[in-house]
Amino acid sequence: MRAGPEPRLGLAGPLVVPAAARWQPAAVACARRLGGQVLQLADWVAAVPPPVVVWWDDDGPGLRGPPAGAGVRRPPAPGPPRPGRDLLLRALGGRIEGVTVTDATAGWGVDAGVAAAAGAQVLMLEHAPAMALVLEAALARWRAAAHPAAARLRLRSGDAALLLPSLPACDVVYLDPLFPGREQRGTSAVELRWLREVARWSAPPAPDDELLAAALAAARRRVVVKRGRNDPPFAGVAPSGRILGRTTRYDLYAGGRGGA
Repeated sequence: MRAGPEPRLGLAGPLVVPAAARWQPAAVACARRLGGQVLQLADWVAAVPPPVVVWWDDDGPGLRGPPAGAGVRRPPAPGPPRPGRDLLLRALGGRIEGVTVTDATAGWGVDAGVAAAAGAQVLMLEHAPAMALVLEAALARWRAAAHPAAARLRLRSGDAALLLPSLPACDVVYLDPLFPGREQRGTSAVELRWLREVARWSAPPAPDDELLAAALAAARRRVVVKRGRNDPPFAGVAPSGRILGRTTRYDLYAGGRGGA
């Protein structure tokens, strides 16, 4: 997840809310890990609007925030593969069983889950520590439930532009930066707004041009960048190919360790 400057909500994060008293120790440990503070449930409910928080309950950590009444959101379990019908899979190379993919902007892990369910070996990189914590817990749940795609998913927390040069080369690097205005479009607007907020709890990531350069150097086959259909190319660099959807597109770049 990558986000640019925008006003913070009234309470500064990282904030962790235990849904019940029995989760207070877990919330304290979580806040300590994130360098944040525990906000008690009554104080969170009284805030107008309620701030985005890491919410801790019987299912472990998730995110919760405005609008009032919105439920807890957690990464969904990887969905079934849709070869031949999913634009993402086409962009990643079509038949991707056994292909190594680094999702360098993991966010909620949805696209990583689609790739893993289609047979790819996926490494998720997440810059925002709070989102990485939520992803880590989700991955543990999927593994405990013996989800077939879980064994093909791994996670690292940190700035992708700094991590990629130290990692083994992969076949494909995938980037899904949160481009401006996207949180006003589509059905996942709430999750995207919350994701943008928790990303501000940590230091800003490396500039877009540095991320793209690191991705190009790390990918043997290609780099795939998700954009709004009419958005300018990422970091101002024109792609060598495009796959167009109704509201989004996937820009394709030849990888620096072997070509697309």
